[in-house]
Amino acid sequence: MALMSLILLLGAASAINKARKGQWYTAGGIFLPILGVDVMLFDGVERHSSLLFWLGVALAAVGFGVEFIAYRRTRPPMPQ
Repeated sequence: MALMSLILLLGAASAINKARKGQWYTAGGIFLPILGVDVMLFDGVERHSSLLFWLGVALAAVGFGVEFIAYRRTRPPMPQ
């Protein structure tokens, strides 16, 4: 529990740092998967709540999608 809380705290600090630089997609790509795994494991699995488990899975999936968008936006254009 303490390790996951530490990971959530460090992920939030990293996301805040990216958001202050204006890199909103990267901030979401960092924070959403961490939050999703936290909700999925500690609220969904420990409390046996399937709704919270699937909410965590959805948050993680959206976070990975946002990370892909951030990658596409920062990638240099392909030479033609």
